[in-house]
Amino acid sequence: MRVEALIHRSPVTISSSATIKQAAEVFVREGIGLLVIASSLNPVRAEAVLSERDVVRAVAAGTAAGTSLGAISTKKLVRIKRSEPLSRAVWLMMQNHIRHLVVENDDGTLFGVLSIRDFFFESRLLESFMKEESLEIHGGD
Repeated sequence: MRVEALIHRSPVTISSSATIKQAAEVFVREGIGLLVIASSLNPVRAEAVLSERDVVRAVAAGTAAGTSLGAISTKKLVRIKRSEPLSRAVWLMMQNHIRHLVVENDDGTLFGVLSIRDFFFESRLLESFMKEESLEIHGGD
């Protein structure tokens, strides 16, 4: 299975000039855990990301809610192409200790965001994992 099979919604983007408060409002409204900070809108290219954890850390450190996202966003992006296998996505998440990946088209434009949650909502994957686990425990016939 390819990464693109788990992308079920368009990525939510925001400007680096938006504020922490504005980002928090988007997180709540959209029910997501990661915003992509876009450097251009047509075509959309990711320049940074902002996670809910980034916002929590900033607030805990006393950063004002009016601070621009450019000051607290993560600029070192971990990216994957939409056509790559899910096993590569899992490996990247584990190696980088992250829960989201920026998913790109072959030309580097933004396709979506893959979240660790996406794996849990994919019944085909869960069934496959459970089958493999059962075979390991009970042996094959």
